[in-house]
Amino acid sequence: MNKKPDSHAPQAYHNLDPARSAAKLGPAVDTTRFAKAAAFCTKGRDDLARRGYAPDGKKRLRRFSIWEITKYLIPIAAAHLRRVLRANPDLPQGEGEAGAKWFTLEEVLTLRDHFATEGSAAKEYRPEGLPAKICAVANFKGGSGKTTTCAHLAMAAALDGYKVLVIDMDSQGSMTSLLGGTVTDEWQTVFPLIAKDYALALQAENRARAANGQPTLPLDETLSAALETDSSDLIQKTHWPNIDLIGAQLNLYWAEFQIPVWRMALRSWP
Repeated sequence: MNKKPDSHAPQAYHNLDPARSAAKLGPAVDTTRFAKAAAFCTKGRDDLARRGYAPDGKKRLRRFSIWEITKYLIPIAAAHLRRVLRANPDLPQGEGEAGAKWFTLEEVLTLRDHFATEGSAAKEYRPEGLPAKICAVANFKGGSGKTTTCAHLAMAAALDGYKVLVIDMDSQGSMTSLLGGTVTDEWQTVFPLIAKDYALALQAENRARAANGQPTLPLDETLSAALETDSSDLIQKTHWPNIDLIGAQLNLYWAEFQIPVWRMALRSWP
């Protein structure tokens, strides 16, 4: 009679012996190994960041040639721009020789303003009298190009002379890093503005409840602090003269858990 196999012993699978396979594994990976890997990643990230930043640790936007300005940015001929610069020494003159001058985007915006006042009435040199537009770039899938699309859209609008506010709502903070932003905690992100919107809706609900003799809903410390926050407290400048930023950082992920809690507490909050 054959011996009954031990039910507690690991069984071979596709002729792979568990004990022999386990013996081939290296030492167990503990938190120290993860910390070491994280340190290497941080060092690599910082090295890449330094390559894209100036020696003072800040990002700089490159200059634009006369050819680029007249080809893509301001609807004038290169020869006409040179004549205007010679006739108006108070205008930005750029860097380099007369035939190959380079201008910062700040200087390009100043030239836009000049031509908007002194140039042809048939041409549009800068956006004027237009209402603000809100454009959201969103997708629940990661790696679908949201940050890249948003960055190109913002920078293209800035090169066309628009004033742009970029709001980074991704706790990964890639857009913030790309624009050289610095965010220390979630209170420098869009989170307090979301909390403020909820707090205002809660106050309106409580006024209605008080009028009906119903108990009011609590306004906690977070919501009270959010009511004191203004968007101007969160907006920071970038290395683009006409792109501002409300940045993001890892703690912003907390909003993904907090917002459903608020929605459960006040169903009428949109």
